[in-house]
Amino acid sequence: MADTMQNYVELQGINKHFGSFQASDNISFTIEKGKLVALLGPSGSGKTTILRMIAGLETPDSGNIVIDGQVVNEIPASRRGIGFVFQNYALFRYMTVYDNIAMGLKVKKIPKAQIKERVDSLLELVSLKGMENRYPNQLSGGQRQRVAFARALAPNPQLLLLDEPFAAIDAKVRQELRSWLKEMIGKLGITSIFVTHDQDEAIEVADEIILTNQGHIEQIGTPEEIYRNPQTAFTASFFGQNAELPDYHDFRSFAELDHVDRVLIRPEFVKVYKQDEKIQYERTASEGIVESVSFRGDRTELRIRVNDAVLAAKRNPGEPAIRAGEAVKVFLYRIFVTRGNEVIPLENLALQTDMVVF
Repeated sequence: MADTMQNYVELQGINKHFGSFQASDNISFTIEKGKLVALLGPSGSGKTTILRMIAGLETPDSGNIVIDGQVVNEIPASRRGIGFVFQNYALFRYMTVYDNIAMGLKVKKIPKAQIKERVDSLLELVSLKGMENRYPNQLSGGQRQRVAFARALAPNPQLLLLDEPFAAIDAKVRQELRSWLKEMIGKLGITSIFVTHDQDEAIEVADEIILTNQGHIEQIGTPEEIYRNPQTAFTASFFGQNAELPDYHDFRSFAELDHVDRVLIRPEFVKVYKQDEKIQYERTASEGIVESVSFRGDRTELRIRVNDAVLAAKRNPGEPAIRAGEAVKVFLYRIFVTRGNEVIPLENLALQTDMVVF
C-alpha cells in the first residue's frame, strides 16, 4: 500500500528579494500529501510570496522547491500540475459557469464528452448543479468562489493553492465556505495550501499552520499546538485576544522571573466573579472595575481595569449579568511571559497548592 503520509511539498532554504527587501529568509518546511495547510501571518510577512513561488509565478533567488519528489524551480507554472484560486475569483465575466469551469480543459484539447463529464461532476461537488448556464454577475459572492474552486480543480491537479480565498466574501458566507472547503478537501484528499491573515480562519480550517513574520517562519504545528504552546514571542502575541500587563506582580501568586520583556494575558485565562459569587482561590483574586460590556450573542465580552492593566474577559449567557462600572473580583489562571524571543507560560501557583477557598 502506498504511503499516504509522504511529504508532497518541500521548500529547502528558500530566499527571495525584491530589491533591498527580503521577502523570504531561508524558508524551509515540508507538507504531507493530502494535508490542508494555512500560510498565516500579518500583511508583508512573506506568506503570499511563498505561495507564488510554489505556483511558479515567482522564482526564488536561492534554495529548492520540491513537489512530489521533483525540484520544480525551472519548471514553468503551466507544467507544475497546480490548481490556483485567487481572492478576486478571476472568472471570465462573459462566460457561463460551465464555460468558466471548462476553460482549462478546452485549452488542453480534452474531448468534449470528457469535458462535460468532468464539469458535471464538479458542479455536483461544489453544489452548483443547475446553475451552469448562469454568468458570474448572476451569482452571489459565495457561488462565484465555488466556481473558482471548480475551475481550479477541473484539470485534476495534485496540489491546490488558494490566495486569501474568502477575503472578498461577507462574514456569514465566509463562515459557511470555511466549513465547506475543509469538508471538500478532506473528501478529495488533495494537498492544499491557503494564504490567510485571519487566525480564526486558519485555526478552524487548517490541519497545520505555518506562521510567517518578516520573511521567516515563526512556528509550524497544528492549530491547537500553536495556539496553546507558542514557541516565540511573536507567536504568543499574534494568537488570541491578548492584553499586556504592565506589571504582573499586581496579580498574586505567579512565580518571580527576572528580565521580563512582556506579559500577555488572554480572555480565556481570566475568570471574573461578581462580589456576591462564591470564589475559588479567593486569596489570589484581585479587585477590578468593569469598564465596558459588549453582548455577542453566545457570550458577553468584558473589559476590566485592575490597577494599571485593562483585561479582556468573557461571561457565558447562563451566568449572572455584569454591568459597566461594577466592582468585580478577577482571578488569572495563566499568563505568557516573554524574554527576548523566549515564551514562558506561567500558571497561577494557587492551582498547584491547597489555597482553595469556597
